[in-house]
Amino acid sequence: MHPLVLVSVFICCFHVNVISSQAVLTNVAYSKPVTLSTEYRDGIYPESNAVNGLLSDYTHTSQEKFPWLRIDLEGMFQIHLIEVFARADDFGYLLHDVDITVGKNIYYMKFCGHFTGNAFKGQRIAMFCPHETVGRYVQLQIVNGDSNYLTPAEVLVWGVREIL
Repeated sequence: MHPLVLVSVFICCFHVNVISSQAVLTNVAYSKPVTLSTEYRDGIYPESNAVNGLLSDYTHTSQEKFPWLRIDLEGMFQIHLIEVFARADDFGYLLHDVDITVGKNIYYMKFCGHFTGNAFKGQRIAMFCPHETVGRYVQLQIVNGDSNYLTPAEVLVWGVREIL
């Protein structure tokens, strides 16, 4: 007998349910706290824009060598997939050379994936994390170049709450 599998997808990949005998994947980053390495122009592009479910706005760091964005999932999750959406305006190319890491704390992060870029307008970047990746924090960081802005439109983290 095969396990029950149900998949539902809404436009732009914002809601996906995968039901099987094992797990239900959800966007565990939605509306969670976000920290930026620096704040651009007194917060006119707030960090919360990265996890608000909208592709029409974005968050923005100041110009610096290795800018980063960190999401606190407020609990432990098995992370399966991380999606990052570039800005849909003429500045989508600012997303480039990004490492994505996941960790149980902010001092010990494990590598999930790398995007070389430059992204194009509105590009969806998908990183499948290694099997059994578990963490509370997800971090994106530009790792190349001397002067960068980190300005994603949205970050989705697909996972399942870790049962202790």
